Amino acid sequence: MTLFPAAFSLTAAVRAHFGLSIQQLARYLGVSRGFVAHIEAGRRGLPAALAPRLLHLSCGLPPPLGQGPPASVPLPASPDPLPAPEALPAEATAPAPLRARLLTCRLRLLEAGRRLAEAERIAADREHRRRGLHQLQALPPPPAPAEAARYARWLTELDEDLAHNEPDPTARAVAHCLLKGRIAGLHAEITTLLKINQPD
Repeated sequence: MTLFPAAFSLTAAVRAHFGLSIQQLARYLGVSRGFVAHIEAGRRGLPAALAPRLLHLSCGLPPPLGQGPPASVPLPASPDPLPAPEALPAEATAPAPLRARLLTCRLRLLEAGRRLAEAERIAADREHRRRGLHQLQALPPPPAPAEAARYARWLTELDEDLAHNEPDPTARAVAHCLLKGRIAGLHAEITTLLKINQPD
């Protein structure tokens, strides 16, 4: 026997709100990763025996789906790195070594900006999962002792997942600052090179 077909949208809502991977949700429900993927695609229904587990998690969703706190306001996205200054008309006639250096700096700035955007996306995703874990920890445990024990073990595994994905937060923060400094340095170098080439 399976639960109502709308279970597929509830599993997706639970995962999105708490920042859970398909594998993490599957672990708690006691099914395979592929089974959850089929549920979310609407190809399978959730077995009725597992419905209480999903409904327990859904209690932490914000209204109208659950009784949890309102959804938090997403963190503002960091502004894109400063674009490289636009080429001046005189740049086309600049000496070849200067043009080559400008091209190198622009390409390095583009790559550093891509890396910074990816690092900040990963950091925002990690923070989302950390907030989700705190909300899950604040939920009352399931009433049945066996289910309460299962839920506690699952929360411990989620905490371990977070720690495993960020083994050295200090190193990550230092790398982030260095990358932003690199972007600022490349931007300053491009600006200086363009000024050098400006006619008097």
